[in-house]
Amino acid sequence: MPKLDPHTVELNGSGYLSLGAFTGRLIIIVIVAAVAVALWKLTAILALLFGAILISIGLLAAARAVVRRTGARELFAVIGIFIAVVLAFAGAFWFFGATTVSQINEVIRMAPAGYQLVMDRLNEYSYGRQFLEQARGANVLGATGWATSAVTAVVGFITRGLAYTVITLFVAIYLAVQPDRYRHICLRLVPPKFRLRTEHLFDVTTNILLRWLIGQLVVMGAIGILSGLGLWALGIDAAFALGLMGGLLCFIPYVGAVMAAVPATLVALTQGPLYAVSVVLMYMAIHFVEGDFITPLVQAEATSLPPVLAILSTVACGILIGAPGILLAAPLTLVLMTFIEVLYVQEGLGATPELTVRHK
Repeated sequence: MPKLDPHTVELNGSGYLSLGAFTGRLIIIVIVAAVAVALWKLTAILALLFGAILISIGLLAAARAVVRRTGARELFAVIGIFIAVVLAFAGAFWFFGATTVSQINEVIRMAPAGYQLVMDRLNEYSYGRQFLEQARGANVLGATGWATSAVTAVVGFITRGLAYTVITLFVAIYLAVQPDRYRHICLRLVPPKFRLRTEHLFDVTTNILLRWLIGQLVVMGAIGILSGLGLWALGIDAAFALGLMGGLLCFIPYVGAVMAAVPATLVALTQGPLYAVSVVLMYMAIHFVEGDFITPLVQAEATSLPPVLAILSTVACGILIGAPGILLAAPLTLVLMTFIEVLYVQEGLGATPELTVRHK
């Protein structure tokens, strides 16, 4: 029987590990666990960083398009595009600001009234009263409480959202101005034998996110215009604000369409049941056109999510990350799908690549 050195630790019953090596491995495990806990606690910051990366991809693509056509420096192109976008939003707000604010106030005023009409109608039937009693027992209903809590939540969400948006934009500018620097930092953390594969993964992921972002912006614009015009044609109050809300919420696939239809239907209820039915049918028709014609034209199969996956990923990201997770669920899921495609399906199973990369 070999003599045991007091400075060694038995390893799997087949050998001995020096105390220093054992302590080093233990420290590494503790550090990895601490980093994992820190990342879990900082999910909101990671979501902010991912949002900044997504914006920087769009900024950089637009800047490189300008550089190819004008020969300007990439730095000036990025800054110029950012300033142009900010001025465009400021001009749109100045031109439509008063109308938008007044119509949003009108939506906030009329939506609870529509909600109350639904409650009154349910009270007219025995099964409706039974449902309301059970809901009140679960403390999920009550017109006044609902309206107050909803307004408070919206105000808090907007305040936090504005702060996060400002930080995200500044981070995005820095990423877009010096993309190679941050790419090099990430690649330095990868073992040398895996760097080429990691670079390929970066290229594929960037290409997928860029194509998704462009397609989503086109879809949002189309939905906002169609829903605003449809509501205006039906004679619904605050059609412009509701159309704008519909376009913005369509950034969230499938779930955003339902979220946009709810306030429009509540506002229409205050004008009459037929108006509400017309609004529901209009949204159904618009999203049928969007799902079968607009989205297939502007987004490739590789950048579109199956409906079930889009809904489940939105719910999962909302539970894990909160509101930022809901907004970023689609691109996050696309990144995960890209990782699985490249690292497992292509590298592990040897399947033929289905994702194409457009090199700069």
